Amino acid sequence: MGDKLVGWTSSPNDRGTIDIIWSCIFVVFLSTWTTLHNNVPPVKKGSWWRLWNKALLMGVGLLAPEYMATIAFTELRIALTVQGHMKDIGYDEWSLSQSFFVAMGGYMVYFNGDHKPISAENFIKWHRSGLIRVLRSTETIAGEPTSNTVENADVEMTVVPKLVKAPKLASYGSEIELPWVSTEDIASRGKADFFLKGIACAQIGWILVQYIARRAQSLATSSLEALTVAYIVCALFSYSAWWRKPYDLESPTAVAISPEHEVASLLKDSPLSIPLNDDPDLPILHNVLWTYLVPCTAAALTFSSLHFLAWDNYFDTVTEEWLWRASSIMFVWFHIIFLGFAAHMEKNMNISPTAAKIAKMGFCSAWKAGWYVVHGVKLMTCGNRSAMLNWIDAALQSKCDPVYTPKGPYIVFFISHTSLFCVGRILVLIDAFASLRRAPVGLYDSVDWAAFIPHVH
Repeated sequence: MGDKLVGWTSSPNDRGTIDIIWSCIFVVFLSTWTTLHNNVPPVKKGSWWRLWNKALLMGVGLLAPEYMATIAFTELRIALTVQGHMKDIGYDEWSLSQSFFVAMGGYMVYFNGDHKPISAENFIKWHRSGLIRVLRSTETIAGEPTSNTVENADVEMTVVPKLVKAPKLASYGSEIELPWVSTEDIASRGKADFFLKGIACAQIGWILVQYIARRAQSLATSSLEALTVAYIVCALFSYSAWWRKPYDLESPTAVAISPEHEVASLLKDSPLSIPLNDDPDLPILHNVLWTYLVPCTAAALTFSSLHFLAWDNYFDTVTEEWLWRASSIMFVWFHIIFLGFAAHMEKNMNISPTAAKIAKMGFCSAWKAGWYVVHGVKLMTCGNRSAMLNWIDAALQSKCDPVYTPKGPYIVFFISHTSLFCVGRILVLIDAFASLRRAPVGLYDSVDWAAFIPHVH
């Protein structure tokens, strides 16, 4: 009875180091994980494979979020091209979600025990040549509703695709009829809708509001918070490009065809899923400047430039301070120099200067550099007597696509720039956390939100 009673009690006007760390880690994880819109996985792969594949892509997103943004806009460009093609041939009701469904491998053909996706490039090419046709919403296959699902007893799989099996399988030279898949059906197969995506964007955007408010009230900010802002702004670019793409769609629509069909022979050696960085050669049927070039450039340069937010932040040592500054400058330089290289690709190499193709050239350069090392070791030591070195030599050489493997100085250019980029990205991540071991006391003051409300006198 002697306890003192109080009314409404406000929270303490401060925050702790662990609050900053966990809020930044959570938002970076959310912005990276939820923005990943994977393509349809191989039918025979289970949930653990899908989880592991997405975790690997998340690692790429943490190391190079601007690259994931360019992939997102690449897929948007492909989807818009598919939509333009369908509208040109009279499918006026064809939506962008249906185009993403095609681009991500939503249509598959089943033969010889495998489900092979029809890529966007093949979809357009075969549609124009008469190999395939998409039924309209009122049409059916062989008198049966296209919504019927027939499980394939010969294949063990976690997710059974919607398999349309006509009484007579499509034989050589006959047209394959792909069932109509509505926007509502696509949405029901995915694992997130606009409402859930909106919630994720709101959670991601909240830290932006907090950061801007702290800067407006001249409160100290950490380099970890500046880095988090860079990640989530880049993630918003990806979200905008993938907004209409189904999220984690795992159940494709498959049509069973005869192994003797022409399409079966064309897809015999194709992969079981569409790679996320797929960049097919398609006729551009829309304004590529505003749907691809400008947003990709903006995403890359915005992410790099936002590192300058921490230019004048407190760092415990001068070395840490200049490591952050040098890395920030190098990130901007990296993207500017590769924009120049993209122009060189188009003019002198006759290669479309897309982000996926530049990345492919970078990977081929890395494989070629590794081949030089292994081949040199093999020649200086045992010649061709080592079966292991011969196998590694052949494996590395097989990955060097002759079209996308640069020659001579270009390999040095790619390896040096990408190595510096990766080292700089790792140093920035370490520096962001290390800067919190000693920080200005003002960093732990909370925003006075009441200061933004005009007072009525």
